[in-house]
Amino acid sequence: MKDETPNSNKYMRYMGAGTQMLVTIAGGVFLGNWLDKTFHTTTPWYSISCSLIFICAAIYLLIRSLPKE
Repeated sequence: MKDETPNSNKYMRYMGAGTQMLVTIAGGVFLGNWLDKTFHTTTPWYSISCSLIFICAAIYLLIRSLPKE
């Protein structure tokens, strides 16, 4: 029973990291779409730039959350 606790803790940590990445990237996509609709742009520059910025932020947060072994 004691062996299951550390393994499930690792899985929960990685599930949390994946969820954090999903929410961060989705937030960037929705923000970019909202900016494109608000400013009535003909090309989706806000969607592209916000998506890329938030993808980089999600990867940065993932790397920072990894253990430093």
